[in-house]
Amino acid sequence: MPLTRLVVVLPILVVALPLAAQREHAVAPLPTVTISGVVRDANGAPVPGAIVSSGTWSSNRNGTGSDGKYTLRLPANRAALITVEDFAFEPQRVTFTPTTGATLDLTLTTSRPAVSVKMTSGTTHILDLGTSQFAYLIPLSGYARMDTANFCKPDGSQFKPDKSEFAKIVGPATSATFSACCTLGPTMTLNVEMKSGEKTAVYFNDACFGNEVDFIGRERSTGLWQYLRFTDIAEIDFP
Repeated sequence: MPLTRLVVVLPILVVALPLAAQREHAVAPLPTVTISGVVRDANGAPVPGAIVSSGTWSSNRNGTGSDGKYTLRLPANRAALITVEDFAFEPQRVTFTPTTGATLDLTLTTSRPAVSVKMTSGTTHILDLGTSQFAYLIPLSGYARMDTANFCKPDGSQFKPDKSEFAKIVGPATSATFSACCTLGPTMTLNVEMKSGEKTAVYFNDACFGNEVDFIGRERSTGLWQYLRFTDIAEIDFP
């Protein structure tokens, strides 16, 4: 008797995936609009160089021009937190819902402390205290800058006060030979008045090595950095 081959066919299960898992849904971008405005200080003067932003995207961040104007592109009809920042002022934040053609003028009302630097030429620079520093010029390398002064007192002791401790620095700095503070040759000297009431002559340790000693900081009115030699400074008044 011939052998009969038994063939068993097993059913194949086809599992149908949900339709939503088989294809991706594209998310339509939110429509955006451009808003504009002017950043001013408490006196109504435009603030150049201020940064207006909302969120972290570069398209939602813009700096003001010399006229204080800015533009910002934001999702339309959605409340956004707008922040305006400038080195000379405390930041301001407002909530605003942008629409087509909307304008938003911003005012920086609270100024940060400033330093008044009177030059021997008769000009005066108003520098932001936060960016103001003592500095010395290293040839071929640039400036070393610090919030603390690097002085020596007439008794030869080291004197390194923070800028917040000064009431006044009276210049201009002049050349002086004083071996107790500098054995390499002449250095520079001037007088200081501290908020503690102490008044004393000081000698620049950094000038002992022949370095130019400066006071630097950003000009409040322009935002530009000023590098002012102590030999040209008549007086610095601290807040």
